Amino acid sequence: MRRVLVSTLGVIGLLGGCDAVEANRKVIEESCVANGETAEVCSCLARESADRLDPAVLELIAMGAKGEGREASEKSRALDSPLRSQFAVEVPAIMEACGVTPP
Repeated sequence: MRRVLVSTLGVIGLLGGCDAVEANRKVIEESCVANGETAEVCSCLARESADRLDPAVLELIAMGAKGEGREASEKSRALDSPLRSQFAVEVPAIMEACGVTPP
């Protein structure tokens, strides 16, 4: 019985994580479109971000997309070094892959 409970809780945790990733993907895509990018570019950015980034990094990007830049910046300082590196390397690569030119 204990094994079934632990397995069930693990699956629920994974599904909850998927829901958060999907919600953040949607926020990124909608904010991108609202800022004047094409739906194709925004879909690419959101999809690639959700696929390639750690959920903690994805959450920071979604926070920025929602206008919570200051909070995202504060949270980013708490990221461990590999996640900060992922942010610095992957985000520009995702932008380039999706055809976004830096401002």
